[in-house]
Amino acid sequence: MIPTPKSDQVIDNATYLKQVSKYPSTYDLEIYRKLEQRFGYDQPRGGIVFGNNDPFKIINTHPACQQCLYGFEMDTYGRGCTHDCAYCYSRAELIVHGYWNKPFPMPRDITSVWREFYTVFETNKKSKWREILEKRIPLRIGSGSDGFMYQDRKYRVSYELLKILKYYKYPYIIVTRSDLVAYDDYMEVMDPNLASIQLSIPSINDDINKLIEPGAPNSIRRLKAIQKLTRNGFWTTVRINPLFPIHPDGYFTDPNFPEEKRKLKFDLFDWDIIKAVAEYGGQSLLAGFVRLSSHGLNNIEKRIGIDLRPFFNDECRKSKRDFHFSEVEIRAYYERISALCKAHGVQFTTCYIGNGEPMFWSDQDLWDNKKDCCNVQDRVEGFKGSARDINYDLRLKLSSIKSDPINEKLIQQELGNVDLKKVSHQYQNSENGYLQ
Repeated sequence: MIPTPKSDQVIDNATYLKQVSKYPSTYDLEIYRKLEQRFGYDQPRGGIVFGNNDPFKIINTHPACQQCLYGFEMDTYGRGCTHDCAYCYSRAELIVHGYWNKPFPMPRDITSVWREFYTVFETNKKSKWREILEKRIPLRIGSGSDGFMYQDRKYRVSYELLKILKYYKYPYIIVTRSDLVAYDDYMEVMDPNLASIQLSIPSINDDINKLIEPGAPNSIRRLKAIQKLTRNGFWTTVRINPLFPIHPDGYFTDPNFPEEKRKLKFDLFDWDIIKAVAEYGGQSLLAGFVRLSSHGLNNIEKRIGIDLRPFFNDECRKSKRDFHFSEVEIRAYYERISALCKAHGVQFTTCYIGNGEPMFWSDQDLWDNKKDCCNVQDRVEGFKGSARDINYDLRLKLSSIKSDPINEKLIQQELGNVDLKKVSHQYQNSENGYLQ
């Protein structure tokens, strides 16, 4: 008989919780045992259970995303993602550590999530997450791996998480590249008053999509998912994130743009995507400009045969390994997209993560929702706060990333109530690009 210690522990945890918790779980825990038995004595590195110790994490202590409103997050699968996007930072990091899709993403121990919600909302026992959960800081689902890969049809971890969140009336934001979230059985366990759904669609050019995001559904399936979700009362956002440049940096903004670069073009992003979003009933669009590692550039070139390095200017690189566009060129894209969104009746917002904190403030004039860069506050009833409301000392206590705040004064500044011109001017005049 093959020993199954990992799944035995999960099942034991569930047996206890079923005795003490009011949550009526019907989840088939034998799925973990079957998975462990599948590998027998040759278990995958890290085991068949992902994240069985601590389900949540805080990421907005990292210098790249301290202002992020939805930095309280979790993954339902780990150590890989079947979408296998060429540009993915998680992919690059996990390949280095030998974890990426070996042999495939492993399901989270769902009892670890249930345990925290039971502890906080059904007992007075200690939990390091109590303050955050009691404030109902929205939970972001989907970070290092997509929670709605088609394998969830088998393992049902994300499906069970949605049931838990609905039972405890807890708000959440889903970030996915999959249309699975719009399947009937998934919609049945979601509550429009608790859920914000962001579906990433970087392009409507599916010839390139299938090379860059080989495991994700095509753009039409994703747009149809947006349409179905919207018609069923859910607040939906299309994420063009990453937004890839059409032309080299400076094409729209540099009066001395080199003539030899004018012929360079990358046909992934297309302005017509805004019209497509509107035609499929998309309510909101979020754009976040691409930044790439050397690994990502190499991987994209390998898959589609295009070297994107000539699209980037060396003076805009923030390190030898990272490639960024200039802020003024990014702004030119955002202004054009914003205008097209207005013309088609779609709300617009931007994501600054990876491109420097000044852009969090400098682009707020383009947001249709001045309170929220993800455009959920005042759109979904259950969203009453955000991860920016978490005291920074508590963030540091709960996070593995120990970085000082970039700016003490602005770390919890109320959005929609700030002089953006003054803030942007201070950024522009500080030596290091950050407010002093």
